[in-house]
Amino acid sequence: MKNLVALALAASLIGGVSGVQADFLETGFVNPPASTQPWCYWYWISDNISREGITRDLEAMKRVGIGQAFIGNIYLDDVKIGDVKALTDEWWGMVQHAVREGGRLGVEVGLFNCPGWSQSGGPWIKPEQAMRYVAFSEQRVTGPTRFEQKLAAPGDHFQDIAVLAFPAPPEDGTLISSKAPRVSCTPALDQAGRLVDGDRSTTVMFPTGEGRQKGNLTVELELTEPFTARALVLVPARTDFSARCELQAADADGAFRKVRDFIIDRSNNNVSVGFIPHAPVAISFPKQTSTRFRLVFSALRGQAGLAEIELRSGPRVERYLEKQLAKMHPTPLPMWDAYLWPQTPPLEADDLAVAPGAVQDLTRRLQPDRTLRWDVPPGEWIVVRSGMVPTGIKNAP
Repeated sequence: MKNLVALALAASLIGGVSGVQADFLETGFVNPPASTQPWCYWYWISDNISREGITRDLEAMKRVGIGQAFIGNIYLDDVKIGDVKALTDEWWGMVQHAVREGGRLGVEVGLFNCPGWSQSGGPWIKPEQAMRYVAFSEQRVTGPTRFEQKLAAPGDHFQDIAVLAFPAPPEDGTLISSKAPRVSCTPALDQAGRLVDGDRSTTVMFPTGEGRQKGNLTVELELTEPFTARALVLVPARTDFSARCELQAADADGAFRKVRDFIIDRSNNNVSVGFIPHAPVAISFPKQTSTRFRLVFSALRGQAGLAEIELRSGPRVERYLEKQLAKMHPTPLPMWDAYLWPQTPPLEADDLAVAPGAVQDLTRRLQPDRTLRWDVPPGEWIVVRSGMVPTGIKNAP
């Protein structure tokens, strides 16, 4: 009997709580609290401002339930310029009137500096105050030795963040270009050897028309000894183009098989869609060992070309430049999957990655003149200087 009484009491309490919650939700829905009231931008257009207009605007906001209004001055080409110039004493008087009227009506009033393209940017913004991104320069050094050199800055108006050093993973710096591969192209390309000359400043342009409607453009790399690859980095020409690419490797019997297929989209190289306009394309895959590799290009659009084909023994993070937004989708309305990429395959050995515990912080060893002084331990080391560089974006609508 006691148990039945206890259960009945618990049920009544639960029912009471549920009833209170329901009443609270219903009341809040019918009469939303002030904390839920929406806010709005309150544009003062082309210096046409009056005390009477301010009062009428705020009274209208109060009637429809707006709780906050942010004043912003904008100028329209088709609206005649008024007499109350922004930031003059008369204008500040209008702002004070708006704040007082807002207080009277229960509408909070604030200010904003309008869209960033119209007032946040300008020649008065110094480089160190502008939008910036994290850039890196890299230098390899072999120890044991005493290192005293100036480290290269990755860009103009560079502001240091840190200098780090870590042991170079095995094969990290091994590229197919160091193995003097024989390059053959179908159709033939002028100076095709530049595709793997280890120099990103040389460019090979693709013939107009190839790979578009009829047939493909094929680049084959042949070596005398087997080469192990785990990543492909394509450095595009400094032109606007897109293409589909398939990487193939030959088996022992000479038959080619697909390793990866992917899209190269460098059709929009404005800095507004990435602070590295002609960013390389990095693709990762499980290790492939062969004496013959092939790249098949199709669906070419624009004036296509490559500065370098870097088939690498060391692994690289898949699409690492896109992942840091150095290169974004070329259109303002990307599809839902535009920023989804294949996962970087797991490494077959731990020493192919940088061990966190082996990283040394050398920031304090960087002198005011940017000279690094460091006693390098034995082995090959990679020194990375990181810092901030302006994106180069100028304000615009």
